[in-house]
Amino acid sequence: MGMETKYNQLLSVDRMRPSSMERKSTIDHFYSDRSRILYSSSFRRLQQKAQVFSLEPNASVRTRLTHSLEVSDLGRTLANRIAYRLSENKLLDFDKIPDVVAIVENACLLHDIGNPPFGHFGEIAIRDWANNSALNALPKGISKEDSLLKVLMSDFLEFDGNPQGFRTITKLHTEYDEFSFNLTFATLLCTLKYSRAAGEEKGPGIMKKAGYFRSEEDVVKKICSVTGTELHHRYPLTYIMEAADDIAYCMSDIADGIEKRILTGEMFINEFKKEWQSKYKIGDLPVDLPDADNIQFGKSISVPWSQKAMTETVDNFFEHEEEVFEGTADSLINISKPMGRVLETIKSVSRKILYPSFEAESIELTGYAVITGILKNYERVLSLPYETFLKMVNNDKTDNTDVERRLYNRLGRRYISAYKYAVSKLDVQQHDYAIKEWWLRVHLLVDHVSGMTDEFALETYQMLEGINLMHK
Repeated sequence: MGMETKYNQLLSVDRMRPSSMERKSTIDHFYSDRSRILYSSSFRRLQQKAQVFSLEPNASVRTRLTHSLEVSDLGRTLANRIAYRLSENKLLDFDKIPDVVAIVENACLLHDIGNPPFGHFGEIAIRDWANNSALNALPKGISKEDSLLKVLMSDFLEFDGNPQGFRTITKLHTEYDEFSFNLTFATLLCTLKYSRAAGEEKGPGIMKKAGYFRSEEDVVKKICSVTGTELHHRYPLTYIMEAADDIAYCMSDIADGIEKRILTGEMFINEFKKEWQSKYKIGDLPVDLPDADNIQFGKSISVPWSQKAMTETVDNFFEHEEEVFEGTADSLINISKPMGRVLETIKSVSRKILYPSFEAESIELTGYAVITGILKNYERVLSLPYETFLKMVNNDKTDNTDVERRLYNRLGRRYISAYKYAVSKLDVQQHDYAIKEWWLRVHLLVDHVSGMTDEFALETYQMLEGINLMHK
């Protein structure tokens, strides 16, 4: 394919399982992806997962669902502008513009789908449990010092919503078969914000965090092989999704803080000025500050500042187009540019006023206790010998496992199916079978906990601790 339409080759409609439906145009493949996302239970559950404030009674305050919809709106606008310019520059066929927009919109809708209950504190709780407690539940015969086990444990020591999201959409929706949503490779690649497996060497930018677990390394390698994408390089359209998320959450977190009366528009402007002046000159401020007595956050700040940030994002894309296409560029919003500095300053204000608020911190501490408590209760299921656990999975009789069986019965059916698919691919004769089975069992537990809503996690924890009865 000639360089003049080099972005066309990114728009792969291949899937892990070939689609059974005939589609006349490529856009129909990406619209099919969108339908699979929107009608899934994992997407619906985002309505009861917090953006900042968990268990929030005020319906105006954002959930992960409303945030994801806002990100997809910004992503669509950005992708449309960028795709038109790519077409004008003869780097993309004109009729492929809607494909680029649809892929980015899909990735934006998916970007938080793997987040556990209670957001970042849920992630911290899982990582801390893996680091401090999980290995205490190793069945007899497996050594903590085993080199393979250490590699596989990195899935949990580096647990994050991003790789859990990729796992969700490629392995965990087993209602039909083992391929979960069976999305196009273009949509899947666009969701990979980070470009290394858990446990691989860390680096700057796209190598800073794990983008996928060892359990999904096979999927990533196959996608890269089929599409000719290099491992450890970012898919170019992912940069657009990342920028849309950055702009959206910077603005929405402050807006939610104002809605909850943790701060006012005037307080935000005053703190913003202070933070800006501590790092930059006030004369270099690229945005207009509204009068303190006439601040409507949406109209005065969020909309005009977001529009400027989007313009800068598009300009940055084309300023660094070659590195973006190679998947080695820095983020499109960064502090080398004016609006990147503005957004970073907004984040500083949030870190200073919003996130340390009494309400936000109380919820985070509750969330940490809830997630840790559920995981610790399930350690007795993890410590079962694999022969006993597999009997439980197959509904065979086991002795002296009354509590473990009741805990097991509460695990989500589709997560158990995903576990069974994965275990069926292991070689029972291999010496590392017991280690790999246990690793997949830990994934089963973490999948179950990650899929919970904030409220369901709280109810589950209270039930397990004997604080409250759980009603169906």
